[in-house]
Amino acid sequence: MEIPLKQRTIHLRTPLTEADVRNLQLGDHVHLSGPFFTGRSKFHIRAVEEGKPHPIDYATANVLMHIGPVFKRENEQWIPVGLDQTSSFRFEKWEPELIRRLRLRGIIGKTTMGLRTMEMMRDVGCVHLTRVGVPGNLLAKRIRSVIGVYGLEEFGMTEATWVLEADNLGPFIVDIDSQGQNLFHCLKEGVALKMKALYQRFGIPEDFKYSQDA
Repeated sequence: MEIPLKQRTIHLRTPLTEADVRNLQLGDHVHLSGPFFTGRSKFHIRAVEEGKPHPIDYATANVLMHIGPVFKRENEQWIPVGLDQTSSFRFEKWEPELIRRLRLRGIIGKTTMGLRTMEMMRDVGCVHLTRVGVPGNLLAKRIRSVIGVYGLEEFGMTEATWVLEADNLGPFIVDIDSQGQNLFHCLKEGVALKMKALYQRFGIPEDFKYSQDA
């Protein structure tokens, strides 16, 4: 599949609807406003393996961010300092079941996810959004308020689950759409085709190796 040369810029508000998600295409630049929640390993273990997800209104905050955010406490309020996403693929073992149980419509992270998650996103109507390169301290400025926090004393700030209100958070790129397509896979296929054409153009054997083991 070829990636569109002109990606769209789309602003959405949570909770995302299935129609919102089905409309998104690979490569679209997405900004989000409204409530979302964070989660790392402790959240996934609790929600999937133990069957005890935190009492969050997942129908309203139906977007998960793979992140261990950094906050500071100031005048009895939590002030966001950094929102640097972690690699989403590390949660692949739990994500398909989490999407199914919580009916998630969006996941924000770094890099991409695997085939099982892609299939579940296609079936349920969910997308994965990857970071473009906006520094975490600038993303933190897009947090309007902290709605709630779960597991702070038990797991600490990084592994705690935060429910946050965002105002124009992003941009993020759609790298997995709700049709089961993956931007990284498409780019890899495109590079392979161009390399093959270059090899043919310059008479380089396809099995050519740039280095040999001693």
